[in-house]
Formats: sequence, C-alpha cells, structure tokens
Amino acid sequence: MKHRIDPKIDCVFKALLGSEENRNLLVHFLNAILTSDLSAPITEAEILNPYNDKEFLDDKLSVVDVKAKDSEGRFS
Repeated sequence: MKHRIDPKIDCVFKALLGSEENRNLLVHFLNAILTSDLSAPITEAEILNPYNDKEFLDDKLSVVDVKAKDSEGRFS
C-alpha cells in the first residue's frame, strides 16, 4: 500500500524527524544511516534551535543540521 504523504519531501521529513515526540525515531534513523561511519552508536539526540546567531555584522548566518551524542559521550 502506497502512502499519500511522501517522507522525502523536506517539510514532511522535518515533521517526522525534527519533533520532540519523534526523538527516538531520529536516533534510530541516524544510527541506521551512519552505522559504518560511527565508532559507537548514537544514544541520544537533542533537537535545538538550528540557527547560529551572528556575532559580528559581517558574519554569515549558519544552520546546523544535526548535533548528536554517541554512547561514549562524544558530540558530533
């Protein structure tokens, strides 16, 4: 059965993986996608404001996609 909502659309993807209610889904998704690149599995993800404010007038606005902590306490 094909679903009517496509999870590859950015706003749907963000709604699924960018909400506090689905934090466990985000952790499982990251571990599944990054399994070969991780030395230890991710155990928690905290959804934060993704924007890094400018400190100086000439700075550019930057957006961080994901910050995650692995089972050894390291952030990436």
